[in-house]
Amino acid sequence: METALRILGDGLSIAALTIIATTAHGAWKRIPAGTSVPIVWGREGKPALRLTKAAGLLWIPVASMAIIFAFTLSGTTFRAQGLEAVMVFCVRATLGAVLAMAQLFHLRSVIKTLQDEGQL
Repeated sequence: METALRILGDGLSIAALTIIATTAHGAWKRIPAGTSVPIVWGREGKPALRLTKAAGLLWIPVASMAIIFAFTLSGTTFRAQGLEAVMVFCVRATLGAVLAMAQLFHLRSVIKTLQDEGQL
């Protein structure tokens, strides 16, 4: 059972990272070079912090890889047995979905902001 949960968890993690990387690549192609990408918005909906295109589009994919790979690199997925293996699987599945959704919501806000500013 533990092996099956580990393989399923790996598959869900790969699917989440694929979604994150694909959406970042799509946004990369759509956003012109030299555009500063908003990453934080204030209460009034205006961008409060902007980064270069590379940093603004790649910070979630890089952070997601580090977070998702932490389970495997720390050996947690290999040591977990029984109920602990089920819990690790549930955490990995939920975390992958949350990170993918965070990427989608972030890029939606980036694209909308840049369109409103006339930069796309």
